[in-house]
Amino acid sequence: MNVQQSLHFIRRGLHCARALRTQNVHQGPTDTLLPGQFLVGAPHPVSNIRPIAFYIASDETPSERTYRLMREEAASTDHLFWADNNTRFERGRIEFERTRIDRTGSCTLDDLSVYFQEYQNESYERHVEYNKYVWKRNWRMVWPGIRAWVDEVRRRGRRREFAVARHAEQGYFFGREGVEKDRVKDVKDGSAPQPSQPEANRRDEKIRSYY
Repeated sequence: MNVQQSLHFIRRGLHCARALRTQNVHQGPTDTLLPGQFLVGAPHPVSNIRPIAFYIASDETPSERTYRLMREEAASTDHLFWADNNTRFERGRIEFERTRIDRTGSCTLDDLSVYFQEYQNESYERHVEYNKYVWKRNWRMVWPGIRAWVDEVRRRGRRREFAVARHAEQGYFFGREGVEKDRVKDVKDGSAPQPSQPEANRRDEKIRSYY
């Protein structure tokens, strides 16, 4: 793959990332997240990249949105690149093994080492272009990331209180209401546990229980 093909692949990754945003695929799962949390899925069977669903605040600022979309684009592009790379590798390996077996009757690890070297040489320029793209992308994300972090810190406490209250209303903290009712009932009827002995006495009892 030459430089022009590599750039075309990267542009295709960015286009796919924008399509994913249009479909709003992360809106459902992130409803159960608290501020600062994100969902990580199982590795993709081909690219080995784990999908990530980021937390989306209801009062997300323009800076936070910009940075989140940049992270989603980065994750989508990485997935597409490694899916394509690993597919090329496996297809070439299978063809190499088939050819070697037809020619010599077997394919040893030493034979595969020849294919590994050939693949590295063939994909060198493609990986160089990808690494350059990743470095430039990461530098472009530094300032948007700082701005998004400042906005998040300013709203962190209020968002967490709102999220916890919403989750409690929706029943995510299951059993909490029932536990609280039982505690109040125990206090009223006098069956609540009494204060324990001082720490020193508890420590002495624990020591004596060992002998």
